[in-house]
Amino acid sequence: MKAFIALAAAMATSAASPLPGDLRATGYAQLRAEAFAPQYPLWSDGQAKRRWLHVPEGRSIDTSNPDRWDFPVGTRAWKEFSRDGVKVETRFIERRDDGSWRYATYLWSEDGTQATLAPADGVPERGIPSREDCVACHEGATTPILGYSAVQLQAKLAPAVGYLHGNCGHCHNDNALPALDMVLAQRASDPEASSQRTLAALIGRHGRFRHGEARQSVLVARMKSTDPYTRMPPIGVAIPDSQGITTVEHWLKEAQRQQENSP
Repeated sequence: MKAFIALAAAMATSAASPLPGDLRATGYAQLRAEAFAPQYPLWSDGQAKRRWLHVPEGRSIDTSNPDRWDFPVGTRAWKEFSRDGVKVETRFIERRDDGSWRYATYLWSEDGTQATLAPADGVPERGIPSREDCVACHEGATTPILGYSAVQLQAKLAPAVGYLHGNCGHCHNDNALPALDMVLAQRASDPEASSQRTLAALIGRHGRFRHGEARQSVLVARMKSTDPYTRMPPIGVAIPDSQGITTVEHWLKEAQRQQENSP
């Protein structure tokens, strides 16, 4: 008990405190945490992932707005990536005393016994993102913890719509890229309306959907691309998700067919 109290006290630090050099010092595998899995996960080149959320004792998530859950100060989340059963990295998010969030990635040793803080610039040759990359994705969404939301845990969406939300919605939303008028993020408060808005943004728009054929969709073409300058998502992906692409492609094709056959 004394060790647990000491750990909790050490972690209740100011916003200016440096990131711990060792993953366990963030509270990983030390603090009480809830394991969770989003319905519409982000594709990460086929890597397996596990996720945990810690909310400090005596505090709770404000879920009064289903489209913007508010996490209390001290909230921490971890996402562990593994390939072929071998742990590769664990990403860490923490809400600090001033209400801001900080992000870090920890790299696992070959024997899987220790994870140490990755450089701020990431490790590009290993596909490890920089902290700027983390901010670019997480701060564009309404809430930085992308996988723990009403949409990801409760909403029922068409598979393609859920896929676009989970893989594209953190950037393609009214907060991050409003000028594009291509909102792929979904709303738990009105999933039907948000799904229809997404569909309307993709079908019948010049340059986004050509000649009425899903295979000609610029969206699908960029999902298939391996060019780092044109592929989508632009960060954290090097291998196209063939299953996800097929799901989106079929959805667009069927939606176009229904539109053409409607009176």
